[in-house]
Amino acid sequence: MHRLGSLLSHKPLLNPRAPLYSLISSSTFSYSPNSIEIFYDHLLKSCNGSSSLKQIHSALTTTGLITTSPHLGAQIIIKYAKFDDLNRARLLFDNINVCYDKPTSFLCNTMIRAYANVGQCFETLKLYSFMRKTGTFVNNYTYPFVFKACALNLLVREGKVVHGDALKNGFGSDLYVEAGLVDMYAKCGLFVDCRKIFDEMSTKDLVCWTAMITAYEQAEKPEEALILFKKMQQEEGLLADSIAVVSVASAVGQLGDVKNAHTVHGYAFRKSLIEELCVGNSILAMHTKCGNTEKARLVFDMMMERDVISWNSMLSGYTQNGQATEALLLFDEMRDSDCQPTPVTALIMVSACAYLGFRHLGRKFHDFIVDSRMEIDTNLSNALMDMYAKCGDLEKAVDLFNGIPPTERNAGSWNVLISGYGMHGHGKEALELFSRMQEEGVEPNHFTFTSILSACSHAGLIDEGRKCFAEMKRLSVTLEDKHHACVVDMLGRAGLLQEAFDLIKEMPSPPSDGVWGALLLACKIHGNMELGKTAASNLLQLEPNHTGYYVLMSNIYAASNKWKEVWKLRQDMKNKGLKKPAAFSMIEYGKDILGFHTADQENPYRHEVYKKMESLAIEMKMAGYVPDLSCALHDVEEEDKERMLNYHSEKLAVAFGVLKIDPGMVIRVTKNLRVCNDCHSAFKYISHIYQRKIIVRDANRFHHFQGGTCSCKDYW
Repeated sequence: MHRLGSLLSHKPLLNPRAPLYSLISSSTFSYSPNSIEIFYDHLLKSCNGSSSLKQIHSALTTTGLITTSPHLGAQIIIKYAKFDDLNRARLLFDNINVCYDKPTSFLCNTMIRAYANVGQCFETLKLYSFMRKTGTFVNNYTYPFVFKACALNLLVREGKVVHGDALKNGFGSDLYVEAGLVDMYAKCGLFVDCRKIFDEMSTKDLVCWTAMITAYEQAEKPEEALILFKKMQQEEGLLADSIAVVSVASAVGQLGDVKNAHTVHGYAFRKSLIEELCVGNSILAMHTKCGNTEKARLVFDMMMERDVISWNSMLSGYTQNGQATEALLLFDEMRDSDCQPTPVTALIMVSACAYLGFRHLGRKFHDFIVDSRMEIDTNLSNALMDMYAKCGDLEKAVDLFNGIPPTERNAGSWNVLISGYGMHGHGKEALELFSRMQEEGVEPNHFTFTSILSACSHAGLIDEGRKCFAEMKRLSVTLEDKHHACVVDMLGRAGLLQEAFDLIKEMPSPPSDGVWGALLLACKIHGNMELGKTAASNLLQLEPNHTGYYVLMSNIYAASNKWKEVWKLRQDMKNKGLKKPAAFSMIEYGKDILGFHTADQENPYRHEVYKKMESLAIEMKMAGYVPDLSCALHDVEEEDKERMLNYHSEKLAVAFGVLKIDPGMVIRVTKNLRVCNDCHSAFKYISHIYQRKIIVRDANRFHHFQGGTCSCKDYW
């Protein structure tokens, strides 16, 4: 997916408003254009293709102007570079230099600029070395582009050597040279050197401030970027231009700072900067990172010009904020526009399909990628594997993994399949793949251990999980909060609540809400009210407005018939304006998706489905099913509780599947919350009575029901 960093890497190191002629004043020649040169200069500026450029080049060669007018020669070189023909640009450069006793600084700088702008660092450094050997004057226009080339290739040692040359030649305090140094050291991650140069600058213009702000933003240090931006405004009185706004918007987005997002947007609007494509894209992305997709869409709809970055940012914003359906609708609009989807677009949309979990959508999009002849690299292959695993087609995910040449598989490839095995309850297969990964020389990373620990948790492989956790220390993989959360979840699901609590107390840093949340869920599963209170108390201090934690604790009280405590928690939620997320289940029906709410009164099939559910309840009871009334979380009569259980959203979806989907086909249901114990039990009976395979994806994992059993072995 598009990242703002890809935009920012193209920011000019020099002031974009400084005319070219002012930068060549220190070169070894003076320049005053005549009428013929002015004519060709205008002609070159309007040139928009290599064919017409070659004609102009030929005419200049015939007239001899190509060697007598350095400016026109430079313009031809610049144009060839723009049209990705650096070989022809260099050939022209060499031919012009043959006519002089030694190369001119101006032409050398032009060629260095062409190399640096496309990241050809070694060619840039060779040409810089050539200038020094031939005694060609190296000036304040040379150094910034050499620094830029070093920065793009992270060549710290070479960059420091050129820095030393700049100091020896008296350019150490030049504004443009210092700005280039700030940019180079920042991109190479040397923030001490970078900040030292910045702080010691006698004069700082907007370009220098922006370079330093951008350095912090690109290094994911948004707080420092915004502190410096505030200082630039308050102490220097400088107003942000479009380049600065792009960096500041990215920093605000990284922080998810909604208040400052409105401020940055307002400033860009008042100064008419938002009309610039790069600024519009950065404001759009900022709002999506702050979770405000409505504001982002408003920006998107008002853009006079859009590029593929605009579309990808909006698509990514929808997907990352759980609005995958909106992403799919927008993708259709993109295909109807002049903008062609790219492999980055494909990655985003594959992620959207994975989020929804619908296999036919995933296959449809996979076909689109193949039909569009997009390059399917390892990252896209990994994303497709992940999508199929999350859509319930683990076999296809395994086939894709096996189809990646072993030499091209990266750690992500192994991690995706380990995670897929885990979410489908195949813990032993996940462990075998984990061992095979190491045997083939692929080093596990922190993502690998998150996946394998989660797989052990879902499969109840406690001893194996403990060994994997210990293995992290041996391999010097940094223990993160998410790893502790996985182990707490693993121990908690197994009923080892005290061991899980002891692990939390031994953590070197304060536990996150993810760790306490794992303990609270375990307390809910095993009905441990006292430890649940401890977990909930810590959670509500960390996340006082997280609805899910109130609901979990409320469910613990309800299961123990502590209705007074349930009422108190629900009253607290009401006072804070919090609402319990509505249970919602979706079922694949041919090429359509049908949704059911609990006790749904809106669905067009509700009368048929309710009638079918009533008959299913009778058939299940005849087969031995006993409703689990503890899953009816309201203080009502038992008969009412039983009726409420029949109308859970996932039961309605499965009843629809039994009613409408051909007997030989799998019933596939996706639920937004964890499936309850009673529904889990009911689906085992239904799969046995009707000899149907039912696959349910809930918020945590997959359940494959067949012949009266579930793949999770009643452990979830």
